[in-house]
Amino acid sequence: MNTATISQTDYQTLPIASLFESATNPRRTFDPAKLQELAGSIRTHGLIQPITVRPKAERFEIVAGARRYRAAQIADLADVPARIIDLSDAQTLEVQIIENSQREDVHPYEEASGYKRLLEVPGYDVAALASKCSKSQSHIYARLTLLSLIPEIAEAFQQDEITASHANLLARLSSDQQSEAFPNAFRKDYRDDERHLLPAKHLSAWIQENLFLGLSSAPFPADDADLLPEAGCCLTCPSRTGFNTALFADVKDDNCTNAICFRSKIAAHIERAKSQNAALVQISTGWRPEKDRPTGELAPFEYTVIAGEEAEEGDVPPHTCPNAAVAIVTYGSGLGQQYTVCTDKNCSVHHPRRRADTGDSEEDSDFEERMQQAQLEREKLQKQKEQREKRFRSLILRFPSVGSEAQTRLILTALVRGDLDDAMERIALRFEDGSPDGDKGSDDVCADAVSSCPSSSLFGFLAELALGSWLGLPRPGEPDYLLEAEKLFPKTARPTREGKKTTPRKSLKTTTNRKA
Repeated sequence: MNTATISQTDYQTLPIASLFESATNPRRTFDPAKLQELAGSIRTHGLIQPITVRPKAERFEIVAGARRYRAAQIADLADVPARIIDLSDAQTLEVQIIENSQREDVHPYEEASGYKRLLEVPGYDVAALASKCSKSQSHIYARLTLLSLIPEIAEAFQQDEITASHANLLARLSSDQQSEAFPNAFRKDYRDDERHLLPAKHLSAWIQENLFLGLSSAPFPADDADLLPEAGCCLTCPSRTGFNTALFADVKDDNCTNAICFRSKIAAHIERAKSQNAALVQISTGWRPEKDRPTGELAPFEYTVIAGEEAEEGDVPPHTCPNAAVAIVTYGSGLGQQYTVCTDKNCSVHHPRRRADTGDSEEDSDFEERMQQAQLEREKLQKQKEQREKRFRSLILRFPSVGSEAQTRLILTALVRGDLDDAMERIALRFEDGSPDGDKGSDDVCADAVSSCPSSSLFGFLAELALGSWLGLPRPGEPDYLLEAEKLFPKTARPTREGKKTTPRKSLKTTTNRKA
């Protein structure tokens, strides 16, 4: 570290043309609006604080004050006050980075880049840097971690699309995990092309739920270095959150951040358990088609976990039933966990009712048939929903320009009890022909529609707004406002052509017989 004394040379007024910006200046972003604001102040009051420069190549390199220099150029100043000092390259870099770190508006990523460059100077370490900048070492480490952001996220951070809290959460992840987690920092409205930043706590919750894998609940021993020799022991692994408590200070439990390694250890644990116990039963906790299940794996409906009797070391708890066995989860949630299960669907201990009634047992155990029935039921409900949409579109065409008292009361009741946001979304999409304008919300579109709506169509607009949120199938005990509206707004009979009389077939036949 260069500790040579910085010698002050002089304060002078220098031609602005003799100054040039330093290539090592850590500040990379300048707000154009704030530059204009500063330039206006300089025109009125002049440049009060001198620009710090050092002589270099018959000109003067700006050490500190690039923002004032740019604003002075905008203000068309010919000369500027300057503090001229003699500095080496290392001293210049040190002054620039320390001065930049003291700014209130310094961007964290710029601050991190400056720290990294100074740490590359011989003799500098984090402790010395923290002392020079009057920052804590944990602050320095947290900033340096930001430099591990993938380019897409680093760019978004520097453009202020995410906050420092979001960036810190993402920076401690691997590159692949950053790519996976980044979209979850935003929400995107149904009709809005623009993404909206969510609070950092939402991103933190998503990461902990989807990327951090709890070691305390892992099915394998965390201290087993032989389970997967190439990975070693979890307790000494740098991918463990407890390995770096400064970086993961907000994470309470010990978690694995390497999902690939974690899953590989679970797979190795399952294979080892199967090789050590030939009688080990394989079970799945999630449904999948029979053709996708390996031979011998039991589906969820083919076994019963014996409550409170989780298996330990492959032993079956005593006093259970003749069909009790130790099982390991090979598919679904709880992968790799071992339980004691009953494999008899008609067991007199665990299924006494099924034992008494074989017919009921067979019906309850036919899981595949129930799944097919559920699918048919879903298709039936979907058709009913589509039919209600069709009825609603037909109803819209029947709304009058002025409603009766009964019609108006029904419409107002449906309006105050319904979901206005859902109804406005439907109307907005209709007015925009299914192509939403990202610059307008549904309320703006509906407001524009009201302002241009003919007076004869205002009641119809109100009715559509009121009934638009009642198109789903009504729940038990819930009024069916669509059906009630159809009764109050009946279809009108098609008018017959003027002057044309219809003759009943029976009368026509009688007349013909008489002529005969």
